[in-house]
Amino acid sequence: MTTKDWLNRGRNLNEEINALIKAKEKALYDACNVSVAYDKDRVQTSRNNSTEAKFARFADYSKAIDERIDELYKIKQEILKAISGVDNSTYRTLLIERYINFKTWEEIAVYMNYSYMHITRLHGKALQ
Repeated sequence: MTTKDWLNRGRNLNEEINALIKAKEKALYDACNVSVAYDKDRVQTSRNNSTEAKFARFADYSKAIDERIDELYKIKQEILKAISGVDNSTYRTLLIERYINFKTWEEIAVYMNYSYMHITRLHGKALQ
């Protein structure tokens, strides 16, 4: 695993968490979406409670998200510890913005008041 791959673990996990959050929101929407039967004579004989299953799915997503967030926190701590060993404060700032705050190169360039190309050059030096 390269240094860049090791640092990107947090970014990749953050994207996974965002996808899980979207799935959780859909599960909640599905669980709260109630349909009304207008037929008075219809009786539900199913033993399975579909609403209960939908809320259980929502709870499963919540648990998975919490576990992944805990993992992300640990990864961020490892990455931050490694970044703190970098001597140059400009490099540290760039690495923190990219691998802890998950900013894009463009956002980092604007924040640090450098051009996009200069940020990519600095990044290469910072990784060394």
